[in-house]
Amino acid sequence: METTVEKPSKKKTGEKILNFITNSAPFALLLSVVFFAVEFYKNDKEFDETIKGLKTIEQSLSTRHIGIFPDYLDEINKLLAETPRSTKDTAKIIIFEDVLFYGAFYNGNAFKEMIQQLTELSNKGKKIIIAYYDNNKEWRRGRMFREVVQESWMRQADLSKLVQERSEIVESLQKGNTGGANLLNLLKADSIASEKYFACYRDDKQGDFSRRRDKIRRFSFYDATKNDNLLFDRIDKIKNVCMNKPENSITFNDIYTMYDQITEQLKSFFYQHNIKTIPLDNYLAMSCWSNGEKVLFAFPGRFAADEIGFISHDPAILYYIATMLYGVENISR
Repeated sequence: METTVEKPSKKKTGEKILNFITNSAPFALLLSVVFFAVEFYKNDKEFDETIKGLKTIEQSLSTRHIGIFPDYLDEINKLLAETPRSTKDTAKIIIFEDVLFYGAFYNGNAFKEMIQQLTELSNKGKKIIIAYYDNNKEWRRGRMFREVVQESWMRQADLSKLVQERSEIVESLQKGNTGGANLLNLLKADSIASEKYFACYRDDKQGDFSRRRDKIRRFSFYDATKNDNLLFDRIDKIKNVCMNKPENSITFNDIYTMYDQITEQLKSFFYQHNIKTIPLDNYLAMSCWSNGEKVLFAFPGRFAADEIGFISHDPAILYYIATMLYGVENISR
């Protein structure tokens, strides 16, 4: 007699997954299973209830995924808006960023709101500290292309070619130079290779470059009808000088100058509003914004422009952020 084994339905399988992760899965596995299951089943109508259950669990976790850059930029402002206003609260607002203009050219409105919220909080006595990667030193000028601009303006295949060509340029510069691969040679090679491959990107991928340039030009940070802070007027003027040129004449140095001058404006503005900035020689492992009760943090994906964001109220993560700040403050002294 042939025995028929009933194949479990997708619904029963989903219920088993839901019961398992609810009752017995450790945190890391729980997080992974929730995200996987939601993505895997999101287009299957049969799993509507299961998906709702999984999402409910996800929302209740102390740490949860909130998307990739720039999707989570508005979430930063929600976190700042929830900052305790009590004068008795001594928790600092801690921010780690790769650049002070984080997100400005991807979601200008979110960037403006973040600056305005930080200003308001500082004016009301909240202590705010921003640690960021500082490329505003002449000896870092060539390096900036590979460390910052490449994330948005070049593809990985082109970057590999750039690294190879840079090595060849360094080798050529070393001929007749007994000092070997000295810093000046490396920086000069960086600048030559950066300008060359930026021009290649600009000319060979004209449509992509045009869209990026137009997005930067189109958005106006300053709005006179709203009595905006003059900071935004200055940012507009800087980007217009650098971007309102014939497209085929824009160079890597224009991009560098734009970023450099906007950074200087922000540093000055933060200083005027008692917001402490700490320039760092190297990137930190992640970007984050903590109000003392919650923290939004983002880890870089394959490309830095694909940073993956999370939000958490886990005390262990908040403690880790405070420990990072302690280390950064001591290194910078």
